[in-house]
Amino acid sequence: MPNHPLYREAFEYRFSSLDPHSAHVDPPAVAVYETLLTRGPDGRPRPRLARSWNVSENGLTWDLELRANAEFHSGSPCDADAVVKALDALRWDMHVLPGGRQLWYWDPVDRVESLDSHTVRIHLHYPYSRLYTLLWGTHTAIHNESLRQVDPSGFGIERADGTGPYRLTAWSPERIETARVDDGSRSIQHAAWVSLPNSRDRYSALLAGDVDCAHALDADAVAELHTDSRFVQCRQAQPSSMYLTVDWNRKELGFHERDLRHALSLAIDRPRLVRVALGGLGTPAWGPIPPTHEFYDETVDERGELDRERATALLESLGWTLGTGGVRQRQGVSLAFDCLVQKDDTFKVVAELVAEDLQGIGVSVRIRYAEPFADFYAEVQKAPAAAISKWLWPDPVEALKGFCSTSTAPFPNWEHASVARLDAGFESFLRVHDVRELQTAASRVQSIFAEELPYIPLLTPDDVWAWRSNVAGFQPRHGDLYPLYDDVHWNPPH
Repeated sequence: MPNHPLYREAFEYRFSSLDPHSAHVDPPAVAVYETLLTRGPDGRPRPRLARSWNVSENGLTWDLELRANAEFHSGSPCDADAVVKALDALRWDMHVLPGGRQLWYWDPVDRVESLDSHTVRIHLHYPYSRLYTLLWGTHTAIHNESLRQVDPSGFGIERADGTGPYRLTAWSPERIETARVDDGSRSIQHAAWVSLPNSRDRYSALLAGDVDCAHALDADAVAELHTDSRFVQCRQAQPSSMYLTVDWNRKELGFHERDLRHALSLAIDRPRLVRVALGGLGTPAWGPIPPTHEFYDETVDERGELDRERATALLESLGWTLGTGGVRQRQGVSLAFDCLVQKDDTFKVVAELVAEDLQGIGVSVRIRYAEPFADFYAEVQKAPAAAISKWLWPDPVEALKGFCSTSTAPFPNWEHASVARLDAGFESFLRVHDVRELQTAASRVQSIFAEELPYIPLLTPDDVWAWRSNVAGFQPRHGDLYPLYDDVHWNPPH
């Protein structure tokens, strides 16, 4: 198995701009940019661009010492001032969130400042023991904001400037190419990512040697590769949740009524979604947090059920009676609505199955599609009655606050959900410190979520990677969006 001079990886979507401010983060981003900290195998923070950090005795300041003489790929210094400028730009990203509100995962933070050329200080409103989850997230990737401001539309396409192990050399929606920053003989010197939206195309490219690694393979490919010694596989629960969201402002459809949302949830056969749409590579979800996550409370999912008789009874109790064509009506309004869905093979099957399940209780769903990701997000901002989407985030409790808390509106609480108990649950989680207290607070969030259903969870897909056995130093780690590429190299030929 000869070593190809270029490492090549197949990805399932067309690529977004390689800009930390873009609508979606793709794998090359973690090769081009670094975060201040990274997640270790034990789930605890490890140094990355910040080589050390210190928390004050009162917990209100974090001082992070940067790696000595750090530079962006352009040669500009990546000093404390540059880091603060990048973080502030991401924190107050008006392109993402108009209206003058900082992004919600910054809520515990008061301000960020540079103490000297190599020390960044973060001031907090209150002690926040999990600040490291902000600092290792791809949404705080350190980049040359000064260069970005020269040409924001070209940043991440014509140029990118980070401190990661690879620098961008070419970008298109179908292919991204990079070159190693250092010239060490151990590391792979050139890496490319190619967009192959069809799973079988990714699998065929892997078998043919056209790529060295492939992401998001289907169940047949997983089974076929199981005994093939030429390849290594990794399969684990993805830090994500696919869900159905309905706009609570659509009061004529009753989406603000908990019993109606419960009726929709009770009608959906989640095990069938996993079996048919994912070939069994996933987990049904009634609660909001993926299985195997540190704060996952399995008792929440155990409450889930499929009960179409109860769903029908709930709709009847709310005054929704069967009308013409088998669609329920109330006060002259039909329980029929459009549902926006990402134009993706898996999403398509999930959406069709959900629509079929809901039709069985007299609810008519008309599916319309938008290209992922920017087009889909733009359409969601126009407030469709319903949408099927998926969040992908390394720390789900922090993510959920943004997706369904009242305090973070208008982004990205597309459903306009408002549950005071849930808002209080998120705030409690942010302010506790002890591990047991964190679990209690996280369980409370999950329990309230399952009762109120600000959105309707459907499933958590498995994350599947397969790579050629001559690739070394590539190891997907549970909880990370994508593997790091710091030490990817070729195994010596046998």
